[in-house]
Amino acid sequence: MKPTISILAILATVSGLAQADASWASLTIDVSGYEFRDELGSPNNEILDVYIWSEAWINCIEWNLTLTTLPPPGATIQSWGSEANIDFNQTLNLQVSNTDEGVVNELNKGSAFVDYTLDRDGKLNLEFWDSYDDAEGYADAVLEEGSYITVYGAWPPSPGPLAAMGICGIFAARRRR
Repeated sequence: MKPTISILAILATVSGLAQADASWASLTIDVSGYEFRDELGSPNNEILDVYIWSEAWINCIEWNLTLTTLPPPGATIQSWGSEANIDFNQTLNLQVSNTDEGVVNELNKGSAFVDYTLDRDGKLNLEFWDSYDDAEGYADAVLEEGSYITVYGAWPPSPGPLAAMGICGIFAARRRR
């Protein structure tokens, strides 16, 4: 009987049936190379879908973004840095820069406290958009290497640590002969 319980515990842990309480967590998202193209909602915009956890609570967003604006085709003047925006699940918006002119390798750092709960699908959708469309479909700005966003909040650990906790618990509970 006892070996059956151990096997069931392993199966439950590995298959994700074992649950853990939500705890403070953070997730750093590399956004290097993402481009800002058209106005919010355009099919030309780049979207990054990140799975965190069903109904995860996010309480802080921190960013470290290096922005370079680009000239539209046939122009010599770059787009403005202040036009670059990142939309979070069509609920929160981050204006990357406050500079009303072109920028090259402009570092933008900051953080904001938020109170946001993800939907049941657990996805955080980031849409990279431009508030003034210089030329439809063309990139107005790009995030340089080393750009990242970190989200903080409460959600259970990822399946890897859950499996490790379950397997460690099985070995700890094993009776010595």
